[in-house]
Amino acid sequence: MTAWEKIKIAENIVNLLENKFKIWGYKFGFDPIIGLIPVVGDIIPLAISLYLVWIAYTEKVSSRVIGKMSLLILADFIIGLIPVVGDAADFVFRAHLKNLEILKKEVDYQS
Repeated sequence: MTAWEKIKIAENIVNLLENKFKIWGYKFGFDPIIGLIPVVGDIIPLAISLYLVWIAYTEKVSSRVIGKMSLLILADFIIGLIPVVGDAADFVFRAHLKNLEILKKEVDYQS
């Protein structure tokens, strides 16, 4: 599988998590909805986030960039563990989109 194919799959997943729905001009996805489920709602998005890091690793992205992506994931996960605050943060923080953009830039992906 090429880098572009992996990133295309990641784009589709991230769009489901971050941009699937639109209400009053604001886009959101399944991430904040899944986040309402205690523990499982934090683990599923974490696993999906790690897929982006795996792509970066397999495409030999620099360890500095992988570290930056990992910090975004860690921050999202830790904030997500806080009841109510974490759920609200899922609407704003959008670590999946940030990491996807970083990944696309690093592998020079053209959508």
